[in-house]
Amino acid sequence: MKLKAETIKGILEKEKLLSLATSNEKYPDNSVVCFAYDDNLHLFFGSYSDTLKCRNISDNPYVAVTAGTLQIHGIAVVVPYGSTAYNAKRLIYDKRFPQYTSVFEKLNNELYEITPLAIWNYNPSLGEMHRDEFIYDEDYYNSISPYVFRQYADRK
Repeated sequence: MKLKAETIKGILEKEKLLSLATSNEKYPDNSVVCFAYDDNLHLFFGSYSDTLKCRNISDNPYVAVTAGTLQIHGIAVVVPYGSTAYNAKRLIYDKRFPQYTSVFEKLNNELYEITPLAIWNYNPSLGEMHRDEFIYDEDYYNSISPYVFRQYADRK
C-alpha cells in the first residue's frame, strides 16, 4: 500500500528522537538523536563529526533510521556550515529545538541532512508484518530486495 506524505509528517511530528544506524567496513553504530524535518521529509540532526556515527557517515553515507513506526533508508551528508542551505535548515532545526542553538557554534558540531530513499510505516493493526511504502528511489529500492511478507507453513 502506498504511504502518504501527510501520514509520514504526522508520525514525525509526534516524535522528537530517531534511532540512527550507520556502518563502515568494520563497525556498526546506532545512536539516538534529536531530529527535525522539512516538507520534503528530509531529516536533520546535529552531532560532533568525531563521533563513531559521523565517522561512519563519512565512510558510508547510507543510513537506516527508525522514528516511531517509520523505517527509513537514506543518504546522510554534512550541510556546509554557514552556507545558504545550512542557514535555512538550521531555522527548521532551531524552531524544533531552540535549546540546542548554541551547540552548533562549537567546533566540529555539524548539521547533518538525511535524504530519504525509501520509507516504510510498520502497521501491525493491518496484519502480520504489514508495511506501507513511500519510495523515493526505485533503483535503490529494487537493489536492496526489500522483504515481502509471505505465508509460511507452521512448524511441525
